[in-house]
Amino acid sequence: MAPVPNSGHPTFAARLNLLFEASAPEDPQRPGRYVEYTNQQVADEINRRHGAGTITAEYIRRLRREGGPNPTAPYMSVLADFFGVPLDVFNLATGPANRTASAVIAELERFLAERRRRTEPEGNETIAVLARSASRLSPQGQARVMQYVRRLEEVEQMENEAGA
Repeated sequence: MAPVPNSGHPTFAARLNLLFEASAPEDPQRPGRYVEYTNQQVADEINRRHGAGTITAEYIRRLRREGGPNPTAPYMSVLADFFGVPLDVFNLATGPANRTASAVIAELERFLAERRRRTEPEGNETIAVLARSASRLSPQGQARVMQYVRRLEEVEQMENEAGA
């Protein structure tokens, strides 16, 4: 079996940011929207699990920046534990030795592509704004919007037929 390429996540920072995005929980106030954990939330949870002072939010911020520090194995280990991935995900080597990391990253990329496809309406920014606005309405409000849209479609169709 050929190894999966590293795709667009060849650096530690890129892989860490991919994990932040993929693990983002859905916002309960805005269904369909996902909010990444903050560096502070991740540091707090790691420190809760592994002992106070294990890692700081500032160090995580630096790790997430391209050109940031190269973390040691203990830091990579606690981050892998937080995100629930094998430590190999942070192995930046390429080729057969990095098959696990490449496969996990490829799966995360597929997962995020599908989530984006489901949550981001296709088309222009106006459609995206309308979709976000409608998602914040109650079910009754969403039903009313659908009625308005259907009526507007009918009006535009009549205008097009009259102009043709």
